[in-house]
Amino acid sequence: MTEKNIHANQKIFCAGFDNGYGSVKLLVDGFDVIRIPSYISREDMEDVPGRVVFNGNAYTVGESAFRTGYYFERNTDSNINKVNNALITLLGALAHLPHRKVWHLKLVVSLHDVALTDDLLRVLNGEYQPILAGKLSDVRVEVLKVVPEGMGALFSRKLPKKLTVVDFGNGTTLYSRYNQGKREVHTPYAAGVEVLIAEIAKKMKYLNGGKLGDLSKIRFCLEMGHTKYSRDIDIKDVYTTCLKEWYESYLKKPVNLALDAKHQGDEIWAIGGGCLLPGFKKLLVQNGFEILDNPVEANSCGLLQMAKTIVSSSSSSGANVGV
Repeated sequence: MTEKNIHANQKIFCAGFDNGYGSVKLLVDGFDVIRIPSYISREDMEDVPGRVVFNGNAYTVGESAFRTGYYFERNTDSNINKVNNALITLLGALAHLPHRKVWHLKLVVSLHDVALTDDLLRVLNGEYQPILAGKLSDVRVEVLKVVPEGMGALFSRKLPKKLTVVDFGNGTTLYSRYNQGKREVHTPYAAGVEVLIAEIAKKMKYLNGGKLGDLSKIRFCLEMGHTKYSRDIDIKDVYTTCLKEWYESYLKKPVNLALDAKHQGDEIWAIGGGCLLPGFKKLLVQNGFEILDNPVEANSCGLLQMAKTIVSSSSSSGANVGV
């Protein structure tokens, strides 16, 4: 993790924050993107990356929460977790960056349901004094704007006149349609990659001594692009069967809607971590989808650019930035 042309005394940073069901993505201007699993543990741990002590409570956010070997909370466990956990996961992501005594973050944040914007603002906005990975920081969070999930991936891109985007996320699959850059349709399907993982966990029992598979272990191996659940267990056959069933039961409708849109002249783009599932990316490409570069982090990259644009326009006009 390296700072890039950041003055040592700088305190104010633009950032994009995508608090996803599956992964937290935080991109602070001048730093590498932080992408960590949306997991929170309250177990005792050392001052590892992701360790947060705040308001008398201690948390570990990210992969280290899984590595405790004990119970941890996941964003995907509840629809409201994206809002309720937002400050803790943001601080946990900061605790993966090089320590700074002062962070003043000007954020653009994405949210699956913008009707919850006011709730999210109440959770995030404020000034805090957490201990991040063992060191005290003064953290000020200022949310500049809350935008619908996936919008960041389109920001600053040259968009075709007619465009359809499918976001294959962990908790949801989002189908969106745009005409001359304006969104006309936005339909969420509650059937993201987590549904696939849950089915694999059930169907692999015969490989796992009669026990359900561990959801997080399944997720980690798939994210690494293979099907080796452990040194001794390969879930390739189970995965292949479940992928077909998941597609037929849950994804066929939004994918077919996108293919219909393509027939009507739309370009069809795919984003989200589901794009990179073993074998699935190839299927999407064969059906005419363009998979955006870095589809998992494309949203957070665009959110950062939005934040920089808002701050720049505010500075040049002298106007107050609203949400």
